[in-house]
Amino acid sequence: MEGNIDKIAWIHLRNGRMLNVRSKGKELFYIPGGKREPGESDHETLQREIQEELSVTVKPETINYFATFEAQADGKPEGILVRMTCYFAEV
Repeated sequence: MEGNIDKIAWIHLRNGRMLNVRSKGKELFYIPGGKREPGESDHETLQREIQEELSVTVKPETINYFATFEAQADGKPEGILVRMTCYFAEV
């Protein structure tokens, strides 16, 4: 569907817990990551977004695909989906 949102996300697990973040003034938590810029690969997007959002550097050699999920996009009209391709990586 036109208008769907394609995102790349970082799955970071430690001691049985998963890292989630929340934007200032927002209610919902989300998995860190974001949208790719033109010409970027998934790995490049992941590295850039995590650096921008969390000020940490993902080790490129540790990036491993986990899964891709689709769901209704929060705050968007019915039928607009977010497709989140998730990766594990070390910092």
